[in-house]
Amino acid sequence: MACKGEEPGLQENIEAILSQTYQNFRAIIVTDSAQDPAYSIAKSVTARYPALDTHVYTSDPHPFAGGKVAALLTALERDEWASEAYAVIDSDAFAQRRWLQDLVEPLKERSVGATTGFRWYFPARGGFWSHVESAWNSSGTNLMFDERYSFPWGGAMAILTQKIKDIDIRTVWDTAISDDLSLNLALRKHSYQTLFLPQCIVATHNQATMQSFLRWATRQVALTRAFNKKLWNYGLAAYGFLTTTMVLSVISITLGFAWSDVWFLPAAMLLAPSVLGVLRSSQRITTFKRALPEFASEFERNRWPHSIASLIVPLIMTYCIIKSARMREIEWRGRRYKLTGQTTLAST
Repeated sequence: MACKGEEPGLQENIEAILSQTYQNFRAIIVTDSAQDPAYSIAKSVTARYPALDTHVYTSDPHPFAGGKVAALLTALERDEWASEAYAVIDSDAFAQRRWLQDLVEPLKERSVGATTGFRWYFPARGGFWSHVESAWNSSGTNLMFDERYSFPWGGAMAILTQKIKDIDIRTVWDTAISDDLSLNLALRKHSYQTLFLPQCIVATHNQATMQSFLRWATRQVALTRAFNKKLWNYGLAAYGFLTTTMVLSVISITLGFAWSDVWFLPAAMLLAPSVLGVLRSSQRITTFKRALPEFASEFERNRWPHSIASLIVPLIMTYCIIKSARMREIEWRGRRYKLTGQTTLAST
């Protein structure tokens, strides 16, 4: 777990990892420095679990890598590659008690390069944009079920040490900002499969504003453009189509009121994808509620706000895709990074 700052829920998230049902694991937490508030929090929490094999480190210097990638490289190097497999979880993610066990079990299959969960946002205090952020992010689970587009999501993933060595992770991460998208390229190059496990989704309680959400969403799309142009193009085509139908439906409804009732027929047809999107969003909640019983009440409480918020996801996704086409630099956790090619990001 790479940590930075005193983010909400950090203590509970560390405790959730230290309370896993898996019997034989070592917990490694890496912060930027000993002065980082996360360092003292991690030290305090791990001290309450003396029977467990826990370590809290500060990130070692890496000439080109920074942030989370440098922290992960530090963890691997400090552990001297001694573990049979490594799992990664984000510091703002809360995991069910079987998370590690479920994530590691399928790694014994030879074709599986990595296993992965995903993130589900639960609004901490409601709020329209918190629900939009949740709906926007959860739409990505559609891709995770498709082998053509799935990838090891860096907030909840696991990989065997031997396969880390096979793909030469030091070279892969040497100048990368994105641990997961760069890892995905390397795994695909070696014909390894990424297996998505719905029961390994982790929970994050968010409180978003329009500004914070759009900044985050655009950055995610820009990273996708840098590391997976094929997926970015797919998103442009799919969400561009959905946005076009929504705009045409509004025009048809306006013409229906202003001119002739006949325009309501094409309006109804054009609105059908949006209505189906709301229903799909509700069904998605039903699916993941079964996979994550610990969060069943939160899924149910947010079902309809989440589903209604999904109506504007195509509009926002189209906006992010168009804006990301011109982005040459991103900001992430206080650092600025320059996009230097289709597959490499370097810190500035």
